[in-house]
Amino acid sequence: MPLHNFFDPMRFGTELAYTLIILIFCFVIYFRTKVLYDLTKHKGIKYFRYAFLFFGLAYLTRFILHLRLISTISADIPMRLIHLPVLVLTGYFSTMAIFSLVYTNIWKRINAKHFILFSNIVAVLLSIAAFLTRSHMILISLQLVLMICAVILSFAKKTKKLSNVRTLYVLILIFWLFNLFTIGHRRLLPFEVKVIFQLISIIVFLIIHHKVSKWTK
Repeated sequence: MPLHNFFDPMRFGTELAYTLIILIFCFVIYFRTKVLYDLTKHKGIKYFRYAFLFFGLAYLTRFILHLRLISTISADIPMRLIHLPVLVLTGYFSTMAIFSLVYTNIWKRINAKHFILFSNIVAVLLSIAAFLTRSHMILISLQLVLMICAVILSFAKKTKKLSNVRTLYVLILIFWLFNLFTIGHRRLLPFEVKVIFQLISIIVFLIIHHKVSKWTK
């Protein structure tokens, strides 16, 4: 006899609202920077845009995965069949988003084809490893290292015009740290505490959007 779990409308509603807000911001930033890239054809801007596209896709697939986790849907529902690909895609998109941020600072020194091939291979392998080990710690640890590298590389440049971009990288790092902490301690965090972290993440993303809006004017 299959085990049935209860669907929690409160958790579903907050997760849906949070995901939609982050998705909107990600895709608004992605499309808002399109004009700037079309005018300059700057590869750094190109991969900066890709980062937010991947962030948006990661949150979309993460929400699908969250449906599997918070709805305690019965064991005989086919939702279990999509658990693997959704988990792998979430890890892949989020890792590629951070790799894209890293590449915005090193595109002049490393061939794009080589870096894209390398980042894709690493993102896929880590996503599969996270699923097989049933642990996100490997994925989370590498993503944290990559985000810190992206921030350090942005500060390594000596161009004054990039001061606003550096602030963006720091804000994205803060945003990502909150999200990694929430994911890594999902079972330990009370629902109310998780909501607070989500609100802080939204505020940080609002600031990021404001900075990008000023940058693209």
